[in-house]
Amino acid sequence: MGKNIMNQLKDPRNKLLAIMSAIALFTMTPTVTYSQDSVVLDEIIITAQKREQSLQDVGVSVTAFTGEQLKKLGHTMSQNLVAQIPGVESFSLGSGNTFTIRGVGQNDYTANQEAPVSVYVDETYVASNFSSRFAIFDIERVEILRGPQGTLFGRNSTGGLLNFVTKKPSEEAGGYIDLTVGEAGRRRVEAAVGGRLGENALGRLSVVYHKDDGLIENDIGENSRMADDHTVRGQLLLQPSSDVEVLLKAQYGKEDGAANGFSHSLPEGSATDFFGYAGTGDPYKTSTNRPFFLKGDTTDLMAKITWDKEDYTVTSITNTQDITHAYASDSDVSPSDAFAYQQTADIKQISQELRLNWSGDQTRSVLGAYYLNIDGKYTSNQRGAIYFGPLIFETKADQDTTTTAIFYQREHDLSDQLMFTAGLRYNKDDKDYTLSSVDFGFPAFSPSINDSDWNGKLQLDYSIDDDTLVYAGVHRGIKGGGFNQPLTPVATADIVYDGETLISYEGGIKKSFSDRARVNASVFVYDYSDYQAYFIDGGFNTTLFNADAKSHGAEIEYTSNPIDGLDIILGASYVDTEVSELSTAIAPSGQSEAPLAPKWSLNGLARYAWPTDDGGELSFQADFRWVDDHYFSLAQIPVLFQGSYAVVNARLGYTSMDEKWSATLSINNLTDERYNHFAYDALAFFGSYSNLIGDQRWVGASISYRW
Repeated sequence: MGKNIMNQLKDPRNKLLAIMSAIALFTMTPTVTYSQDSVVLDEIIITAQKREQSLQDVGVSVTAFTGEQLKKLGHTMSQNLVAQIPGVESFSLGSGNTFTIRGVGQNDYTANQEAPVSVYVDETYVASNFSSRFAIFDIERVEILRGPQGTLFGRNSTGGLLNFVTKKPSEEAGGYIDLTVGEAGRRRVEAAVGGRLGENALGRLSVVYHKDDGLIENDIGENSRMADDHTVRGQLLLQPSSDVEVLLKAQYGKEDGAANGFSHSLPEGSATDFFGYAGTGDPYKTSTNRPFFLKGDTTDLMAKITWDKEDYTVTSITNTQDITHAYASDSDVSPSDAFAYQQTADIKQISQELRLNWSGDQTRSVLGAYYLNIDGKYTSNQRGAIYFGPLIFETKADQDTTTTAIFYQREHDLSDQLMFTAGLRYNKDDKDYTLSSVDFGFPAFSPSINDSDWNGKLQLDYSIDDDTLVYAGVHRGIKGGGFNQPLTPVATADIVYDGETLISYEGGIKKSFSDRARVNASVFVYDYSDYQAYFIDGGFNTTLFNADAKSHGAEIEYTSNPIDGLDIILGASYVDTEVSELSTAIAPSGQSEAPLAPKWSLNGLARYAWPTDDGGELSFQADFRWVDDHYFSLAQIPVLFQGSYAVVNARLGYTSMDEKWSATLSINNLTDERYNHFAYDALAFFGSYSNLIGDQRWVGASISYRW
């Protein structure tokens, strides 16, 4: 029966009918008086427009969760956040993580690349892809914005962005501690404490520690998907006067584990790979002679000064990041010493934003200036006695990126119901790059990019009534050009790629049904020029190059508390992509679908809570995410194909009457679904394929105390 249902859902019409029927059913549920708070319907204040607004009042396709919602829904890592967000996917290679929104993404694991879906923490840009995989702890909220966001947030946000806002110091003294244990030796501790430190000072200290013994077992060496990570964050809020606030933040994180290990698979009809290895027969067990590891240190310092007057607000945000990173993988995924890869990075980043917000009787404006410098040194090397003998082949790259920008956005109330928004951002990129390798005999190659371009936004928002907002707009987004860091010799012309431009047409509706439910939906059309296509060849060179692309799609999400104690989340997304002007060596027809862009995805969550005899609360939660067929590459060959799959999770929780104590039992991937996050074709080198399989079923428990 289950297979029949999933087969029926392969028809897009049936998918849409199913989600709309579910939405209609719960929307028509009679309103009843309830006493227990809804987990999913709390009003969320977001800053998508660089000012505080209610989620339902913003004419942007955005999903947001508060920190308390994230805890109750069980989200503890940034890459797992997408489970209940339509149109958003997360893909991890060993060295980092990248997000895909509406089919826009890039899973290039070279450390000098910036993704088209940006990540921000406390309004500061996280440039490196391996820095976008982190623990979510002591968080105020997270906002996920779909579509180009470059006008206010800067370049490289053509796909959208994720904005994480940490919990700030407050007057209320208190704190909490969370403990989690589970299979594969998982131990996780999260804690925070804060309160007033003096007459004009507030403080908060937060820590998280996470350890896994390894989700993929290695029978001849160290396991992979190990973790031994910790992060410490301290914040000091100074209030020297009634209209001035100074927020100082210092954060240090260290990771010392083993990266997402690949599994070994053979083509049909082959008993072994080129080296006589047959594999273990279990994707969660390997025999790798070289370790997978992921090590890094990150220091993040921020100073935010806010001068808030009656009619205007001046904001200054200064940020520095110092990042060191090392990643290694046994690329042949076997006991044979054929090919091992290692990548290191040393990155120093500094940014400064100055912003002026002011308002009139019918207008709200923001004017700002921005500066960013990223100075990175990157090394990639290959080794393996079978192919390289005793030698290590190495490429080195130095890249210095300087970005300056000015931006302005104005909202104008044309009437009580109609608002017009216009925004413009002028951006200038200067990039210097030096690539060298004595091993392969690369000539000294030092290209530069000096480019300027602009983002723009024109939009109309119409409030039909207090509960209904419709919006439509056109956006221009840009992503700067850059440089590839090849593993093997390539033509110098293939190292530099140009910046891309996106014209986006989008419309949407946000509808609330009193305090019981809300439905948000949007449609979009994308038209690219010089689209930055991503391709990994059989020689493990990851390459960005320019092509043409277009796409269109839609997403809908429904959130409800239909009866006392019951919370519902339902979502669906559709995207149809086309990348053209491709080499026939990649796609014989010259065009292909964008990689890592499933056409359909469905998500759902139900949480029911009921009172206990002791005055506490029991809750049960089940959630699922169904992902359609998709390819991992522009080259649409069977080994790079992932069929549709569904992941189901379940949680049973208890909260004491005073809400100080809580306990949770969790089962992730309840049905032990097998699916790949990524795969690459290594047949020509090893006679095998390498797959990055999703996590297997995991059982764990947690207990929390807050004061």
